[in-house]
Amino acid sequence: MSIEKKRQIQESLKTLAETHVIAVTQIENTISILMQTLELDEPFVAATEEIPFADVTTFCISWHGKTCFLGNTLLFWLFHRLVQSVNGYVAHVDLLDDVWKGNRESSSIRGVAKRLRDRLTAAGMTELAKAIDGTISGYYGLILV
Repeated sequence: MSIEKKRQIQESLKTLAETHVIAVTQIENTISILMQTLELDEPFVAATEEIPFADVTTFCISWHGKTCFLGNTLLFWLFHRLVQSVNGYVAHVDLLDDVWKGNRESSSIRGVAKRLRDRLTAAGMTELAKAIDGTISGYYGLILV
């Protein structure tokens, strides 16, 4: 398979993942409105509000009603990549390829992850910052469970 074809597939998958999160959020909001309108007490679907949203149009992270603006930075793109594999781990080589788009030292990830945690903490998202896990050698993950 050609490199161009692989890139096209990768971009399509990223778009699908991003639009999926938006669609699920819209569905959950609609369900919430219907439940209030019908005066239902018990939710019949599990909400995904635990999963943060990385908005590629505003470069903001939204989670539990809070927002953290990161701008078009490595901080944002690292989080964006980690949230695509929430509760799983991403290899350093994949992060370097997806976020940095090339060869860098793995220590680059550690520095950006620390700054990302600091920014999330400053925005009142301490629990989300703590969920960024780099304790497994060669991997990072956004572990929310």
